[in-house]
Amino acid sequence: MPFHVKIQPIDSDVSEDHLPFPETMKQMPKSRLKRLFERQFSIKNTSEKFTVGDFEAPLSRGNSGDFEPSSVCLAKMVLNFIEDNNGDKQRCGRRRCNCFTGSGTESSDDESEWSEGLKCYSGEACEILKNLVLCTSVRERNLLDDVTKIVETSKSCNDLKIVANGLVSLGYDAALCRSRWEKSPSCPAGEYEYVDVVIEGERLLIDVDFKSKFEIARATKTYKSILQTLPYIFVGKEDRLQRIIILTSKAAKQSLKKKGLHVPPWRRAEYVKSKWMSPYVRVDQNSDGEDKQERVDMLTRSVGAIVFGV
Repeated sequence: MPFHVKIQPIDSDVSEDHLPFPETMKQMPKSRLKRLFERQFSIKNTSEKFTVGDFEAPLSRGNSGDFEPSSVCLAKMVLNFIEDNNGDKQRCGRRRCNCFTGSGTESSDDESEWSEGLKCYSGEACEILKNLVLCTSVRERNLLDDVTKIVETSKSCNDLKIVANGLVSLGYDAALCRSRWEKSPSCPAGEYEYVDVVIEGERLLIDVDFKSKFEIARATKTYKSILQTLPYIFVGKEDRLQRIIILTSKAAKQSLKKKGLHVPPWRRAEYVKSKWMSPYVRVDQNSDGEDKQERVDMLTRSVGAIVFGV
């Protein structure tokens, strides 16, 4: 902005006394940002309290057209920033703190309560599972012993057909069961195989490598302790198996959430129960073998009739 000074020629007769006094000349106003920071650094003690009026005073000097409402807003923002920095706030000692204030009190309380609840649940779940996995009758214990012997003597430990055939050879009414279920909004379609034995009208379910059916990625220590209570071979009724599935699936869900992982549909209780609780077909090993042999004989007779014209 140019100075309002009257320029006189060199040979002018006007004396210096008639020239305008320098103090009466209008000075160039400073920028608002410069005046603001000059005021800020002029404070000797940073802990000294001052009001917004200290910022408004330099802004109101000079020409009234230089004043804008945004200047007051900026002054208030800087004032709040200075006061916040001068406050004696204790930051959270953790490297990664998700709490809003940085004190660690808000999130730590929630996490501690959640962890305590998880520990209590895992302890109760372990005790309940220890009782559920045990055989409830002499009949179940004898069947478990026979299945264990068959699995130990067979080369393929996880072959359920070998288990079913071995039980049949021991006189049990055993068969390989194939379950299948359709897709639902919360459960994908699938199929599964296991073995069942019917003793005096009571149906007992048998599954080998039972523990691996509940393994999850990045399991927590609490879930690993729950997983250790599950047996390698399960023998029992449907109601007992259903209770085991509900407890273990709930613990798996909590473990995955604690690790920040998504719970896949095949790890939910509804899907796991569908393996053993869905409609099934009981495959009789002897009848299946007879049907295969009959189909082979029919194919042989058909080929002979075509070749030899019989």
